[in-house]
Amino acid sequence: MRGNRFIWIISGVAALAMMAGCNNGGEESKGSGETLTVKVFSGGYGHDFFEDTAEDFAEERGLAGSEVEGDPRMWDRLRPDFVAGTPPDVAWPGWGMDYWALVYDGKIEPMDDYLDQPAYGEDSGTWRDTFDPDLMKLGQHDGKQYLMPFHVNLNGWWYNQTLFEEKGWTMPSTFEELLELGPKMQAEGIAPLTYQGQYPYYMLYGFIYPWVISSGGIDAWNDCQGLVPGAWKSEHMLKAAQSVELLRDSGFFLEGSLAMDHIASETEFLKGNAAMVPVGTWFYAEMAGAWPTGLVAEFMLPPPYADGKGDPSALMVAIEPFIIPSDAKNKQLGVDYYKYITSKDKARQFVEEKGTLMSITGLDDAVYAPYLETPARLFEQAKVKWHSEYRFWYPALAEEASNSMSALLAGDIDAETFCERIEAKAEETRNDESIIKHTVE
Repeated sequence: MRGNRFIWIISGVAALAMMAGCNNGGEESKGSGETLTVKVFSGGYGHDFFEDTAEDFAEERGLAGSEVEGDPRMWDRLRPDFVAGTPPDVAWPGWGMDYWALVYDGKIEPMDDYLDQPAYGEDSGTWRDTFDPDLMKLGQHDGKQYLMPFHVNLNGWWYNQTLFEEKGWTMPSTFEELLELGPKMQAEGIAPLTYQGQYPYYMLYGFIYPWVISSGGIDAWNDCQGLVPGAWKSEHMLKAAQSVELLRDSGFFLEGSLAMDHIASETEFLKGNAAMVPVGTWFYAEMAGAWPTGLVAEFMLPPPYADGKGDPSALMVAIEPFIIPSDAKNKQLGVDYYKYITSKDKARQFVEEKGTLMSITGLDDAVYAPYLETPARLFEQAKVKWHSEYRFWYPALAEEASNSMSALLAGDIDAETFCERIEAKAEETRNDESIIKHTVE
């Protein structure tokens, strides 16, 4: 998800403050004289929200002040801080951070004790209960919560609704309907699909994994992430790869897509040269400066197989976590600020100002941007929310999957070879005792 494209040991007075604050969400007493330090990824959503809320938080708490830094490559800025033992009180490193390496090294504080306290400004219930539980699972390891969700990205397809209405086309609700619709599009000189060839994980998320889940259910995909022997060359993975092979050989993909990055391919979609494109809910924000006047695009789920075993509402979710560094000067202050910005009022503010979905529940009265209304409805209706966390757990396996995806799209390998190549890397990963393994719920 590029551009915007999904995480405290306390002594002395601070410890007493934490205990005293349990009835009001765990906040410290006012007037501490401390300075809150925050470092955040500054992508499509900028970092002005965090500057403003940190200033308000500092004033409300009687702090000496706040220091907020934003950078589009914040992960690079933070790595030296972790090495030196001088990280900020709270951080949003962005999509390029190797979070789990930090967890393994004890550099990220587990959040469980804090999550069992009330949410910010609340007298009852727990902070944990204000988050979507499926998103919380993405930050857990060995029974502890390390990575905290904030906004949530949904992956799917977008279709050119303006073009569809002009041509009298109906959004394909199944893979079989897609196969029927494609030739009608081709007859009009329009490619059914384009894709971000320079970043093959878009097509893994948009084609392969959803069709594995459609074919075999969520367990078929979780087995892949869980390194179950044979999962990456199962009948379900093979069917998904054969589906891509069929679309490729039938000319469904816009010519030249393999060489395109995310901006180029999405620009071709906006020009009407392709009717659909796999990309997430950050699409409008990412392409805002190039969006043609009057064009309306709608979010859709990758069309499932008509006879598939998987739940057709299955939806890919991803987070870009916030974390509390274990070596932070004032971890409790970082926790309290994160509680503040995940309160319902501030979460609603982020939704309405930045045009994204949030991990906080109970925002029914939030006013969504028009292009988020369908994603919000699908998020609410999804009976299965799936993810692709193995890419962070096992980077070498993720790299092989991406390389194999590129080769399949290029026609350099067939579907069987695609499966065999990734399964071989999965077996290598499974047998490497130096690699910490994760379980998938």
